[in-house]
Amino acid sequence: MKLTKIAAAMVVASAVAAPAAQADVTLTGYIGIILGGSDKDPERNDAGEITSEPGELAFSSDDSMLNIAASHELNNGLTGYGNWRVDLGLANDGTASADNIHVGFKGDFGDLRIGEVPDASEYGQVAGDILADVGGEERGISYTGTFGSATVGLNWSPVGTLNGDKAGGGSDRIAAGVKFNAGGFGIGLGFGSVADATVMSVGATFSLAGASVGLAFKDLDNDKQTISAKAGWSAGDLSLGLTYEADQGDVGDDSKIRFDAGYALGGDMSISTRVNVLDSSTDVTDYRVLFAKSF
Repeated sequence: MKLTKIAAAMVVASAVAAPAAQADVTLTGYIGIILGGSDKDPERNDAGEITSEPGELAFSSDDSMLNIAASHELNNGLTGYGNWRVDLGLANDGTASADNIHVGFKGDFGDLRIGEVPDASEYGQVAGDILADVGGEERGISYTGTFGSATVGLNWSPVGTLNGDKAGGGSDRIAAGVKFNAGGFGIGLGFGSVADATVMSVGATFSLAGASVGLAFKDLDNDKQTISAKAGWSAGDLSLGLTYEADQGDVGDDSKIRFDAGYALGGDMSISTRVNVLDSSTDVTDYRVLFAKSF
Protein backbone atom coordinates (compact mmCIF):
# COMPACT_ATOMS: atom_id res chain seq x y z
CA MET A 1 0.00 0.00 0.00
CA LYS A 2 1.28 3.46 -0.77
CA LEU A 3 3.01 5.39 2.02
CA THR A 4 0.61 8.30 1.65
CA LYS A 5 -2.31 6.03 2.48
CA ILE A 6 -0.57 4.71 5.57
CA ALA A 7 0.18 8.27 6.67
CA ALA A 8 -3.46 9.23 6.12
CA ALA A 9 -4.59 6.31 8.27
CA MET A 10 -2.24 7.46 11.07
CA VAL A 11 -3.68 10.97 10.89
CA VAL A 12 -7.19 9.55 11.11
CA ALA A 13 -6.29 7.43 14.12
CA SER A 14 -4.78 10.47 15.86
CA ALA A 15 -7.90 12.53 15.16
CA VAL A 16 -10.12 9.83 16.63
CA ALA A 17 -8.01 9.66 19.76
CA ALA A 18 -8.38 13.42 20.35
CA PRO A 19 -11.48 14.81 22.12
CA ALA A 20 -12.40 16.86 18.99
CA ALA A 21 -14.51 19.44 20.77
CA GLN A 22 -16.22 16.77 22.86
CA ALA A 23 -17.86 15.21 19.80
CA ASP A 24 -18.80 11.54 20.01
CA VAL A 25 -16.34 9.85 17.67
CA THR A 26 -16.38 6.12 16.98
CA LEU A 27 -13.90 4.03 15.03
CA THR A 28 -15.23 0.74 13.72
CA GLY A 29 -13.95 -1.69 11.17
CA TYR A 30 -14.31 -4.98 9.44
CA ILE A 31 -11.54 -7.38 8.40
CA GLY A 32 -12.58 -10.06 5.96
CA ILE A 33 -10.38 -12.72 4.37
CA ILE A 34 -11.94 -14.56 1.43
CA LEU A 35 -10.99 -17.88 -0.10
CA GLY A 36 -12.91 -18.20 -3.34
CA GLY A 37 -12.96 -19.41 -6.90
CA SER A 38 -15.24 -20.65 -9.66
CA ASP A 39 -15.68 -23.44 -12.18
CA LYS A 40 -14.86 -21.12 -15.08
CA ASP A 41 -12.79 -22.76 -17.83
CA PRO A 42 -9.92 -20.86 -19.47
CA GLU A 43 -10.78 -19.18 -22.77
CA ARG A 44 -8.56 -19.62 -25.84
CA ASN A 45 -8.22 -17.77 -29.13
CA ASP A 46 -8.08 -19.36 -32.58
CA ALA A 47 -4.37 -20.06 -32.12
CA GLY A 48 -5.05 -22.03 -28.94
CA GLU A 49 -3.53 -19.39 -26.65
CA ILE A 50 -5.18 -18.79 -23.26
CA THR A 51 -6.85 -15.37 -23.19
CA SER A 52 -8.48 -15.61 -19.73
CA GLU A 53 -7.46 -17.44 -16.59
CA PRO A 54 -9.61 -20.24 -15.12
CA GLY A 55 -11.48 -19.70 -11.89
CA GLU A 56 -8.86 -21.10 -9.54
CA LEU A 57 -8.93 -20.72 -5.76
CA ALA A 58 -7.38 -17.52 -4.44
CA PHE A 59 -7.26 -15.42 -1.27
CA SER A 60 -8.52 -11.84 -1.24
CA SER A 61 -9.67 -9.21 1.24
CA ASP A 62 -12.00 -6.97 -0.72
CA ASP A 63 -14.53 -6.74 2.12
CA SER A 64 -12.20 -5.09 4.66
CA MET A 65 -12.91 -1.51 5.71
CA LEU A 66 -12.34 1.19 8.34
CA ASN A 67 -15.16 3.56 9.32
CA ILE A 68 -15.10 6.81 11.30
CA ALA A 69 -18.34 8.38 12.53
CA ALA A 70 -18.72 11.56 14.56
CA SER A 71 -21.78 13.27 16.05
CA HIS A 72 -22.37 16.33 18.19
CA GLU A 73 -25.44 17.94 19.73
CA LEU A 74 -25.98 21.38 18.22
CA ASN A 75 -27.22 24.48 20.07
CA ASN A 76 -30.68 24.23 18.50
CA GLY A 77 -31.26 20.70 19.80
CA LEU A 78 -30.43 18.98 16.52
CA THR A 79 -27.64 16.45 16.17
CA GLY A 80 -24.93 17.06 13.59
CA TYR A 81 -22.93 14.13 12.28
CA GLY A 82 -20.37 13.05 9.72
CA ASN A 83 -19.02 9.79 8.36
CA TRP A 84 -15.97 8.64 6.41
CA ARG A 85 -15.15 5.09 5.36
CA VAL A 86 -12.01 3.66 3.77
CA ASP A 87 -12.29 0.41 1.83
CA LEU A 88 -9.13 -1.69 1.96
CA GLY A 89 -8.13 -5.00 0.45
CA LEU A 90 -5.49 -7.37 -0.82
CA ALA A 91 -6.83 -7.16 -4.37
CA ASN A 92 -5.92 -4.43 -6.89
CA ASP A 93 -2.37 -4.09 -5.50
CA GLY A 94 -3.65 -3.26 -2.03
CA THR A 95 -5.17 0.08 -2.97
CA ALA A 96 -7.54 1.98 -0.71
CA SER A 97 -10.59 4.02 -1.65
CA ALA A 98 -12.80 6.41 0.32
CA ASP A 99 -16.51 5.68 0.50
CA ASN A 100 -19.72 6.63 2.34
CA ILE A 101 -18.54 10.20 2.99
CA HIS A 102 -21.30 12.50 4.21
CA VAL A 103 -22.33 15.12 6.74
CA GLY A 104 -25.79 15.98 8.00
CA PHE A 105 -28.07 16.81 10.88
CA LYS A 106 -31.13 15.10 12.31
CA GLY A 107 -33.91 15.65 14.79
CA ASP A 108 -37.66 15.23 15.19
CA PHE A 109 -38.15 16.57 11.67
CA GLY A 110 -36.09 13.73 10.13
CA ASP A 111 -32.59 13.37 8.71
CA LEU A 112 -30.99 15.72 6.16
CA ARG A 113 -27.73 14.46 4.61
CA ILE A 114 -25.21 15.89 2.13
CA GLY A 115 -22.47 13.97 0.34
CA GLU A 116 -22.87 10.31 -0.52
CA VAL A 117 -26.54 9.75 0.19
CA PRO A 118 -28.91 6.74 0.03
CA ASP A 119 -30.97 6.35 -3.13
CA ALA A 120 -34.72 6.23 -2.40
CA SER A 121 -35.39 4.47 -5.73
CA GLU A 122 -34.12 1.30 -4.00
CA TYR A 123 -36.86 1.31 -1.36
CA GLY A 124 -38.70 -1.49 -3.19
CA GLN A 125 -35.52 -3.51 -3.78
CA VAL A 126 -36.14 -5.77 -0.81
CA ALA A 127 -35.21 -9.18 -2.24
CA GLY A 128 -31.65 -8.70 -3.44
CA ASP A 129 -29.78 -7.07 -6.31
CA ILE A 130 -27.65 -9.93 -7.60
CA LEU A 131 -28.43 -9.19 -11.27
CA ALA A 132 -29.64 -5.61 -11.46
CA ASP A 133 -29.50 -2.61 -9.13
CA VAL A 134 -31.93 0.24 -9.67
CA GLY A 135 -29.80 2.75 -7.78
CA GLY A 136 -26.91 3.20 -5.41
CA GLU A 137 -25.23 5.82 -3.26
CA GLU A 138 -25.25 9.15 -5.04
CA ARG A 139 -23.36 12.41 -4.53
CA GLY A 140 -26.08 14.83 -3.56
CA ILE A 141 -28.56 15.67 -0.81
CA SER A 142 -31.20 13.47 0.79
CA TYR A 143 -34.02 13.64 3.29
CA THR A 144 -35.36 10.71 5.33
CA GLY A 145 -38.33 11.01 7.67
CA THR A 146 -40.30 8.52 9.74
CA PHE A 147 -44.01 9.07 10.33
CA GLY A 148 -45.55 6.28 12.37
CA SER A 149 -45.03 3.04 10.45
CA ALA A 150 -44.03 4.86 7.25
CA THR A 151 -40.56 6.02 6.17
CA VAL A 152 -40.23 8.56 3.37
CA GLY A 153 -37.05 9.18 1.40
CA LEU A 154 -36.10 11.88 -1.13
CA ASN A 155 -32.78 12.57 -2.79
CA TRP A 156 -31.33 14.79 -5.52
CA SER A 157 -27.96 14.49 -7.23
CA PRO A 158 -26.87 17.17 -9.69
CA VAL A 159 -24.42 14.77 -11.37
CA GLY A 160 -26.22 11.46 -10.87
CA THR A 161 -26.25 8.57 -13.31
CA LEU A 162 -28.78 5.86 -14.04
CA ASN A 163 -26.71 3.01 -12.60
CA GLY A 164 -25.61 4.78 -9.41
CA ASP A 165 -22.06 5.46 -10.60
CA LYS A 166 -20.42 7.72 -8.00
CA ALA A 167 -18.19 9.21 -10.69
CA GLY A 168 -21.14 11.30 -11.76
CA GLY A 169 -22.76 12.01 -15.09
CA GLY A 170 -24.28 14.80 -17.09
CA SER A 171 -27.85 14.95 -15.83
CA ASP A 172 -29.66 15.60 -12.57
CA ARG A 173 -31.01 12.55 -10.76
CA ILE A 174 -34.03 12.67 -8.49
CA ALA A 175 -35.57 9.82 -6.52
CA ALA A 176 -38.39 9.26 -4.06
CA GLY A 177 -39.50 6.28 -2.04
CA VAL A 178 -41.75 5.14 0.79
CA LYS A 179 -41.62 2.12 3.10
CA PHE A 180 -44.22 0.70 5.49
CA ASN A 181 -43.45 -1.75 8.30
CA ALA A 182 -45.99 -3.21 10.72
CA GLY A 183 -46.52 -6.58 12.38
CA GLY A 184 -43.75 -8.38 10.51
CA PHE A 185 -44.94 -7.09 7.13
CA GLY A 186 -43.03 -4.62 5.02
CA ILE A 187 -43.83 -2.88 1.74
CA GLY A 188 -41.50 -0.64 -0.26
CA LEU A 189 -41.86 1.51 -3.37
CA GLY A 190 -39.13 3.54 -5.05
CA PHE A 191 -38.89 5.68 -8.17
CA GLY A 192 -35.97 7.47 -9.81
CA SER A 193 -35.40 9.61 -12.89
CA VAL A 194 -32.28 10.85 -14.68
CA ALA A 195 -32.32 12.56 -18.07
CA ASP A 196 -34.95 10.69 -20.11
CA ALA A 197 -34.57 7.41 -18.19
CA THR A 198 -36.58 6.14 -15.22
CA VAL A 199 -36.19 3.29 -12.74
CA MET A 200 -38.74 1.77 -10.38
CA SER A 201 -38.78 -0.84 -7.62
CA VAL A 202 -41.62 -2.33 -5.60
CA GLY A 203 -41.45 -5.16 -3.08
CA ALA A 204 -42.89 -6.80 0.02
CA THR A 205 -41.41 -8.76 2.92
CA PHE A 206 -42.69 -10.84 5.81
CA SER A 207 -40.76 -12.11 8.82
CA LEU A 208 -41.79 -14.39 11.69
CA ALA A 209 -39.85 -16.33 14.33
CA GLY A 210 -36.48 -16.11 12.61
CA ALA A 211 -37.81 -16.79 9.12
CA SER A 212 -38.28 -14.18 6.38
CA VAL A 213 -39.43 -14.03 2.77
CA GLY A 214 -39.32 -11.23 0.22
CA LEU A 215 -40.52 -10.58 -3.32
CA ALA A 216 -39.61 -7.63 -5.53
CA PHE A 217 -40.03 -6.27 -9.05
CA LYS A 218 -37.68 -3.77 -10.71
CA ASP A 219 -37.92 -1.89 -13.97
CA LEU A 220 -34.91 -0.11 -15.52
CA ASP A 221 -36.23 2.38 -18.07
CA ASN A 222 -38.33 -0.32 -19.76
CA ASP A 223 -35.07 -1.86 -21.07
CA LYS A 224 -34.91 -4.52 -18.35
CA GLN A 225 -37.43 -5.97 -15.91
CA THR A 226 -36.36 -8.06 -12.96
CA ILE A 227 -38.20 -10.32 -10.53
CA SER A 228 -36.45 -11.26 -7.27
CA ALA A 229 -37.37 -13.65 -4.48
CA LYS A 230 -35.50 -14.19 -1.22
CA ALA A 231 -35.97 -16.49 1.78
CA GLY A 232 -33.97 -16.46 4.98
CA TRP A 233 -33.83 -18.20 8.33
CA SER A 234 -31.78 -17.64 11.47
CA ALA A 235 -31.55 -19.41 14.81
CA GLY A 236 -28.98 -18.47 17.40
CA ASP A 237 -25.61 -18.03 15.72
CA LEU A 238 -26.65 -19.69 12.44
CA SER A 239 -28.19 -17.90 9.46
CA LEU A 240 -29.22 -19.17 6.02
CA GLY A 241 -30.41 -17.35 2.90
CA LEU A 242 -31.51 -18.21 -0.62
CA THR A 243 -32.02 -15.59 -3.36
CA TYR A 244 -33.33 -16.01 -6.91
CA GLU A 245 -33.41 -13.30 -9.53
CA ALA A 246 -34.43 -13.38 -13.19
CA ASP A 247 -34.46 -10.56 -15.71
CA GLN A 248 -35.48 -9.96 -19.28
CA GLY A 249 -34.90 -7.05 -21.59
CA ASP A 250 -33.24 -5.71 -24.70
CA VAL A 251 -29.84 -7.13 -23.76
CA GLY A 252 -31.16 -10.67 -23.25
CA ASP A 253 -32.50 -12.81 -20.44
CA ASP A 254 -30.57 -14.08 -17.45
CA SER A 255 -31.14 -15.69 -14.06
CA LYS A 256 -29.09 -16.25 -10.95
CA ILE A 257 -29.35 -18.19 -7.70
CA ARG A 258 -27.39 -17.31 -4.57
CA PHE A 259 -27.01 -19.37 -1.40
CA ASP A 260 -25.64 -17.81 1.79
CA ALA A 261 -24.82 -19.41 5.13
CA GLY A 262 -23.16 -17.82 8.14
CA TYR A 263 -22.15 -18.72 11.68
CA ALA A 264 -21.14 -16.35 14.50
CA LEU A 265 -18.07 -17.66 16.32
CA GLY A 266 -18.25 -15.14 19.16
CA GLY A 267 -16.05 -12.16 19.90
CA ASP A 268 -17.35 -10.41 16.75
CA MET A 269 -15.83 -13.16 14.60
CA SER A 270 -17.77 -15.09 11.98
CA ILE A 271 -17.43 -17.54 9.13
CA SER A 272 -19.73 -17.57 6.12
CA THR A 273 -20.03 -19.04 2.67
CA ARG A 274 -21.63 -17.86 -0.56
CA VAL A 275 -22.36 -19.75 -3.76
CA ASN A 276 -23.56 -17.98 -6.93
CA VAL A 277 -25.03 -20.04 -9.74
CA LEU A 278 -25.30 -18.12 -13.02
CA ASP A 279 -27.60 -19.47 -15.72
CA SER A 280 -28.30 -18.56 -19.34
CA SER A 281 -25.48 -16.12 -20.01
CA THR A 282 -22.28 -17.65 -18.59
CA ASP A 283 -23.23 -20.92 -16.87
CA VAL A 284 -20.52 -20.30 -14.27
CA THR A 285 -20.73 -21.10 -10.56
CA ASP A 286 -18.54 -19.13 -8.16
CA TYR A 287 -18.05 -19.77 -4.47
CA ARG A 288 -16.29 -18.33 -1.46
CA VAL A 289 -15.65 -18.79 2.25
CA LEU A 290 -15.30 -15.58 4.28
CA PHE A 291 -13.53 -15.36 7.64
CA ALA A 292 -14.35 -12.03 9.31
CA LYS A 293 -13.56 -10.03 12.42
CA SER A 294 -15.43 -6.84 13.33
CA PHE A 295 -14.34 -4.20 15.84
